[in-house]
Amino acid sequence: MSIKEIFKLVLGWRVLLVLIALPALFLLPPRTRFTNLTEKPSIVNIFSMWSNFDGLHYLDLAQYGYGYQHKTDMDYAFFPVYPWTVGTFNLLGNYLASGLFLSHVYLVLALYFLYRLTVLDFTKKVARSTIYLILLFPTAFFFGSVYTESLFLLLVVLTFYLIRRKQLFLACVLATVASATRITGIFLWLSIIYEYWLMYGKDIRRSINLSALWLLLPPLGLFSFMRFQFLKTGDPLFFFHIQSVFGGRTVDKLILLHQVFFRYFKMLIFTDHWDPLFFTVVLELLSAVLILGVLIFFFKQIRFSYWLFVLISFLLPTFSGTFMSMPRFTLVLFPIFMVLAYWLEKQHPFVKYIFFTVFIILSILSISYFTRGYFVA
Repeated sequence: MSIKEIFKLVLGWRVLLVLIALPALFLLPPRTRFTNLTEKPSIVNIFSMWSNFDGLHYLDLAQYGYGYQHKTDMDYAFFPVYPWTVGTFNLLGNYLASGLFLSHVYLVLALYFLYRLTVLDFTKKVARSTIYLILLFPTAFFFGSVYTESLFLLLVVLTFYLIRRKQLFLACVLATVASATRITGIFLWLSIIYEYWLMYGKDIRRSINLSALWLLLPPLGLFSFMRFQFLKTGDPLFFFHIQSVFGGRTVDKLILLHQVFFRYFKMLIFTDHWDPLFFTVVLELLSAVLILGVLIFFFKQIRFSYWLFVLISFLLPTFSGTFMSMPRFTLVLFPIFMVLAYWLEKQHPFVKYIFFTVFIILSILSISYFTRGYFVA
């Protein structure tokens, strides 16, 4: 797929998102907390609804920076690169408009390089299906919102693409930026080290040379943010400790994976099935099952450096005792979509239709709920 094809695909996808969201303006009552939505349907909502929840913090950071007149300490929970790009390249004179524009630019580039990365291991047909699957995933609308998803996906995909092309320095530089974009960016470090080891034929003696110094770069993005947080708050891990403010997360003890699953099975039973929260619980659980299933059953089909990145990125949030936001975190775990595309190509067309139908139905519900101020991920 060319960059032009990707652009047209994203443009059509964007139009569909709006067409799905418009009926929700009139069918669902808004929840205006943590949003810029108005009580009555308004033309302004067509744009502001893509900045609900975390998007408000990114816009706040883009405009004011951290700790501006002690606006809110919760802003420190969010990493700096994405809001910095929105604030620095506010070419449209409006932070919301610039954020939406940049998110789409990042998405086009991310999908283009994802296609090129996929064809290194699979057929062009599988690579094309990978792009379709990631855009149809129920929470893919975050790519077109004021969120880090599109930028982070671009950084992750480019990092792997460059290291596969043996461009170690550039891969390490992008991994550095990624680790200052989201906490899971630091996990690219381990994958790069593994790929570096492969570059030298799994020979430790050959791999110890001057180029190995570039491997020191990836953690610097996270360490810089930690130093900044220490200077501002006195706590280098303030971004982690403040997670307890965001409901459902436990930061003072370690929760094991089986405990999280048990908790969700209880919620499936006792949560009101007509409450929108039940939909979120189901979506979170399905996302976790999907990731875990791919990690277990498709271990041999996934390049180990990819598998390692997916595994640790999946486990980290579960240690806080919840799958909250897992449907959104899944978006940047591109190997999941590679493997799904590969598997679906071998299935009967009926299986494909069922799979895509489920994705589309969940997407319609997710978009409708999110744009009206209901938490989805």
